[in-house]
Amino acid sequence: MRLAQVSSRLADLSEQYEVPEKLGRMSEKVHDGVTVAGEAARKGAAMAYRAALEHPRTAIGGIIVAVALVGGALWYVFGDWRRPAPRKRTGTRVRAGTEQRRRTRHARAAA
Repeated sequence: MRLAQVSSRLADLSEQYEVPEKLGRMSEKVHDGVTVAGEAARKGAAMAYRAALEHPRTAIGGIIVAVALVGGALWYVFGDWRRPAPRKRTGTRVRAGTEQRRRTRHARAAA
């Protein structure tokens, strides 16, 4: 098949299956869906802004709750809850050179 034959064959197939029309309809549907979603988001943001202006204490409480929810979600997604947290050492720190003195004390106490 030559290149000219391939392009004419593709044109025939696209006409047969109405590819441009289907793509046009799909892009219109996507555009309409995005427009509706954007309008709903704009209305929701405007309502939240008005509510925050009318009730400032509630708005602060809402912010605190939202931060807690987002923090919990991030911890749930990224936190490694299978591995336990490292435990702190409890007073086992020793100064250099005191190991031998401790051994001799314990040896004397045992004798």
